[in-house]
Amino acid sequence: MKRFQILYIILVIFLFADTLSAQTPKWVSTEIQNRTAVLENFSEVYGVSYASAHKKANELLKTYSENFIIINIYHGIWADPSNIIPLEYDLRTDEGKLIYEESAYQGFEFGILNNLPAGSINRSTYPWAMHYSAWDSTVKNIINQKSPVNVYVKPEINFTTRELTVEVEYYYTDDSPSDENYLTVMLLQNEIVAYQQDGLKNNPEYVVTYLNDTLYRHMHVLRKIISKGGTWGDKITNTKKGSYECRKYSLILPDSIKNVPLYLTNLEVAAFIAERDSNIYSGHRAIVEIPAKLRTNLAVEDITEYNNNLKFEPIHPKVKVTNKSDLPVTNFDIAFTLANTQTFLNLSTNKYFKIYDTLVILKDEYSGKLQKGESAIFEFPEITRSDYKIASNYVTHASVSNIYNNETLLIEQDTTNNSTETFNLCLFDTAFSEIEITFDNRDTALNTCVTPPHTILDKSVNASFYLAHSPEFSCGAKNTKDAVLFRLGRPYNVNFKPGYIMFGEVDCRTQPFKTLSYYYAYSDGDENGSRPRTIVEISEDWGKTWQRVSEIFCEETGKLPVNEKNKIYIPTSDEYKLVKVNLSDVTNKLKENILVRIGVIPGTTGNAVWIDEISLSNYDAESIDEENNNFIVYPNPATNILHINNNNLINEEYEMYDMNGKLIIKDINKSNEINIENLSIGTYSLKIKDNIFKFIKE
Repeated sequence: MKRFQILYIILVIFLFADTLSAQTPKWVSTEIQNRTAVLENFSEVYGVSYASAHKKANELLKTYSENFIIINIYHGIWADPSNIIPLEYDLRTDEGKLIYEESAYQGFEFGILNNLPAGSINRSTYPWAMHYSAWDSTVKNIINQKSPVNVYVKPEINFTTRELTVEVEYYYTDDSPSDENYLTVMLLQNEIVAYQQDGLKNNPEYVVTYLNDTLYRHMHVLRKIISKGGTWGDKITNTKKGSYECRKYSLILPDSIKNVPLYLTNLEVAAFIAERDSNIYSGHRAIVEIPAKLRTNLAVEDITEYNNNLKFEPIHPKVKVTNKSDLPVTNFDIAFTLANTQTFLNLSTNKYFKIYDTLVILKDEYSGKLQKGESAIFEFPEITRSDYKIASNYVTHASVSNIYNNETLLIEQDTTNNSTETFNLCLFDTAFSEIEITFDNRDTALNTCVTPPHTILDKSVNASFYLAHSPEFSCGAKNTKDAVLFRLGRPYNVNFKPGYIMFGEVDCRTQPFKTLSYYYAYSDGDENGSRPRTIVEISEDWGKTWQRVSEIFCEETGKLPVNEKNKIYIPTSDEYKLVKVNLSDVTNKLKENILVRIGVIPGTTGNAVWIDEISLSNYDAESIDEENNNFIVYPNPATNILHINNNNLINEEYEMYDMNGKLIIKDINKSNEINIENLSIGTYSLKIKDNIFKFIKE
């Protein structure tokens, strides 16, 4: 009997100890602590001060460290890719939209800018959202207050299955002022590289330059709410002093959310407790970490020797892979791809999309032992002209995957350097004498418009122009449904950055006399910006150097309807203006075949310029429209006399400027011949009747 009593007592003690252990916090503090400041920053990608708000948030994070949480919530029409053409990623979420709407945010409404950017600090005021200039004082006030509850979040991830497990502990050090408390757990993502207006100006620390684009590192971006109770979290039943609970959440992470890749190496989790949907008491955030035994960092470098001009040359792909991690690497796969890339805008839906038409895939694998600091070089079979389709924009992409240390699959801790992309413009040496370039070309396989043969849209300086297609109405110059759209204005950061429609090789050896014509349409959109220009340039050396032969200021050809101020100007066919350029005085003196490009140089702002129906023909004197305002000056370079080829410019006043913009001559054009014998050697600009032409005095 006594033995049974002893066993019973031992069993009771064991059960009690197990129950006590289950109620004992593992990570969360049971001591009274100050509140953590939780910033829900309502962000947009178009707006002159949003990058400034990001910078302010980053400064607060550096100051208050563990006592401060940033949650960047993207919302609204200026975070919608259909409204901001340079924006490829959609960073908005349904939950973020609800939080933003509940905040009573009074920000941008067609020109009302006084309250933006804004964010909520612990949802502690009404409206929640306050201008970012007030964040400092509000955060300081919050973190100096005692919190009735402490929170700790611990995320872990299975990098093989992509299962995220999040444990959240909370402990009440005092009775909650409210019986209705809710726990919200959020998944945040860092290092999303995409567009952000004025990022370079207002938050340069987070700007990266990639393939001639100025992009931005978006941090602490809300991607998903993990807690099961929806936007406002899970209800907490016991909010009295001494109450403790550990809640566990798990989910399989998708490869992407909307169109944003969800890289497992750039995630963090934030958890906080609030009074229902307002007044956040406190919270905690944690980075989703890669275990040391799984971390690797392979840096990929494309060391292929590419041609330094636009003429096609065979490519001999060559890639260098360097191990920058502490762990040795025994196996990985490497791939080199060639793809044709084009961007299109569907005017009926106002949606744009990119086409990557993969043409070549070359693969190899590494097997050995690549130690820290060591490199391996891979050479692939030659890519020849038969691998290309048309003259176009091509991208080569080199990447590594399936990285192992013996039998262990390793995880890249730096996804920014384990792949590389190189863009190339490619034209073929197939000379033609005449060409008609219309943009109503369909690729049945891709089910979209494509650039015509021998034609490239050169986006190396200005990335904000596209082939635009309308399946429902005409937007082109001759009642056609496709044209090239150059978007102007502040969201696109393209002020004075030219974009080019380029074509060649043009036969000037056997057919030297040429005439070029094209149509343009332009609307300022009531932006009151300086006018854009269209230019024509030629190259004798496959794009190494260019000579300008025509430059005109665009005349506004159409207006936006009053109720469509924020939309794209879409011209009717009769709104296009024809431009004809006599190239004969230039091309007749050339010894080589040429490339030709038509460029649009944006002014300070505006809405849109359209280019369509380009025609290059052998010279016919009767075809030159002397009523248009373009002109050519020749020869260029010139020594003594500069000639003008347009008789309508006789008796017009002209001005001549040096390369520093200083006016040096102002006179009347009496005979279309200007004496420049006394000018010093250098580059000059001639302006006459709103036309500008640059020439070289030698």
